[in-house]
Amino acid sequence: MTPEQHERFHKFITGDDMGFYEEYIIHLSRDEQEKFFEDNPDFMSEFLENCGNIDLLRDRVYRGLLRKIKEYEGGN
Repeated sequence: MTPEQHERFHKFITGDDMGFYEEYIIHLSRDEQEKFFEDNPDFMSEFLENCGNIDLLRDRVYRGLLRKIKEYEGGN
C-alpha cells in the first residue's frame, strides 16, 4: 500500500459516519442512498431517523449543525 492509500484507509477506518457520508454516500443518487440506508440501518442512526432526511443531509450547513450538536453532546 502506498503512503497515500494507507492514509486514506486509516481515515476511512477511524472516521465518523458523517465523514464517510460526505466522502462516498453523498455522491450516490437518491435511490442508491435510500437503498444504502435501508441496508445499513445503524449508519448515521443518530442523524437520520428516516429516508426523508436525505435531502437535508445533502445540505452543507445542516451537516455543520449536526456536527456542532454532536460536539456539544460530547461526541467526536
